[in-house]
Amino acid sequence: MQSLQAEEEAWKLFRRALRKEDQDAFDALWRFARYHAAPASMASRPMPFEAALMAMLVAIERQVMEMERLEKKRSEHAGGKDGGVGL
Repeated sequence: MQSLQAEEEAWKLFRRALRKEDQDAFDALWRFARYHAAPASMASRPMPFEAALMAMLVAIERQVMEMERLEKKRSEHAGGKDGGVGL
């Protein structure tokens, strides 16, 4: 966890240079990394950022999968006549 905090701190200037809406997205990514800190620590990667990045990617993929599931459910409920583009 300490190495994760140190890694996040190292990105502080980058964060500060981002637009406000991008800072919010950046902060969300680090929340994902902190949420998955225990599994990331089990990876024992020599570069802590690799584990943090993987944790961020897992969380993003979960969100994508959930959105796809909800879209499929919505499409099925509408009888598949929503005119939308399938993913």
